[in-house]
Amino acid sequence: MEKLDNIVMYSPKDVSKLLYLGNTKCLELFNSKDFPSIRIGRAFWVKSDCLEKFLSEKHVVGQTNDDLFV
Repeated sequence: MEKLDNIVMYSPKDVSKLLYLGNTKCLELFNSKDFPSIRIGRAFWVKSDCLEKFLSEKHVVGQTNDDLFV
């Protein structure tokens, strides 16, 4: 995590730890079109507020608690 003035940025390594993702899945997330990542040189970054907004808007479709016990 990098802090620049009042801006907090997460690297893919930070996001993988926060979301319990492997390196490959995390990089797929950063490369997806709907994920709000920023590429600076060869490094990917995401602003903390953009990550929070992205996660709050995402929903798992087609899974209920009943599906887990079938």
